[in-house]
Amino acid sequence: MRRDLIMTLFEFQLLSETEKLELIYREGIYIGKCKTAGVTTVLYQIDSFYIELFYSQYRRYVKRTRCFTSTAFLDPYLRDIDIGMLVNGTAST
Repeated sequence: MRRDLIMTLFEFQLLSETEKLELIYREGIYIGKCKTAGVTTVLYQIDSFYIELFYSQYRRYVKRTRCFTSTAFLDPYLRDIDIGMLVNGTAST
């Protein structure tokens, strides 16, 4: 069930690691993933902020998280999003 109130980044950071992961998996909006140097990074959005989960083995162990509100950190993920349907009505091939 979706929360009725908007969570701030500060409120999110006050949660335990277990509570953070439960909230991300339950309500986070998946944006994309990147893989560099054997680390898979998965990006989610919750309300007005973003969370990166850094996995040492994809979807097995979260090494660390990074939370932010700036869109400057989104570039590595946005490169892989096909916006063809939005721009001209067809997906790119």
